[in-house]
Amino acid sequence: MADVPLVTAIVPTYNGAAFIERTLASLDAQTWPNLEILIGDDASTDDTLAVVRRFAEGRAGVRVVERDANLGWLRNTNDLMGRARGEYLFFAFHDDEVEPTYVEELTGALLRRPDAVLAFSDMTVSEVGGAEDLAVYAGLSGSAVARGLELAARRENWWVPNRGVFRAAAYRRVGGIHPNASGEYSADWTWLLHLALLGDFVRVPRVLCRKYYRTASLSKRWPHVAARRANLLRAGVREVAGSSVGWRTKAPVLAVLIARWALTRGRAVAKRVLKGHD
Repeated sequence: MADVPLVTAIVPTYNGAAFIERTLASLDAQTWPNLEILIGDDASTDDTLAVVRRFAEGRAGVRVVERDANLGWLRNTNDLMGRARGEYLFFAFHDDEVEPTYVEELTGALLRRPDAVLAFSDMTVSEVGGAEDLAVYAGLSGSAVARGLELAARRENWWVPNRGVFRAAAYRRVGGIHPNASGEYSADWTWLLHLALLGDFVRVPRVLCRKYYRTASLSKRWPHVAARRANLLRAGVREVAGSSVGWRTKAPVLAVLIARWALTRGRAVAKRVLKGHD
């Protein structure tokens, strides 16, 4: 398999014993012949560690990282990316499931497009109550400025590419997923924003990934308030300003982000003032 690039599945998990087996089974069924599965158990308090240990037993391509203390999904994920051996990486969150050809199709898309940094597919999203929706996001191509402005707008389903395969070299340029003043809140947005400045996002227009929301899912528990959005936009400014792309690329994206931050921050301040007069 010397001529087949190694792909690493990054599997951060915490208290996922009730459902992670489905995720692991979907990874085990991949048609791509050179796959590493890297699981980070974040000091789970249920039987997750026992489940992943059983899965890893007898599988040479599976590694399990056992945490002594809980790091949170962001630090757990960053540490796993730093340990990955693959030339290509993807996040296999413990409540997601991928089709058998997921790695083959998305890695193939990147092999055909050396200018692209990430390839992703359409998704289905199952809500807590059982309703299922199709989540589609257009591919990102064109100039770095155009891609940056598109991600800066945070249009509907902007998060879908985060379930794609990306180049390890791009991860090293970005330096991982960075927190903001609200902690882990929507930190995958600044990550994708930075990646978009580095190269195209290629969409494979087929459903290759399925996401299952649960009551305990982080994004279901985050309060989406103006103050948090302002903190996120400020982090976006910092992310773009600190990127390795030239200032001719950064400047128009920063201008939009700063304007959006100022507006959102003003709304947050106004809400605090009004609340104080209730």
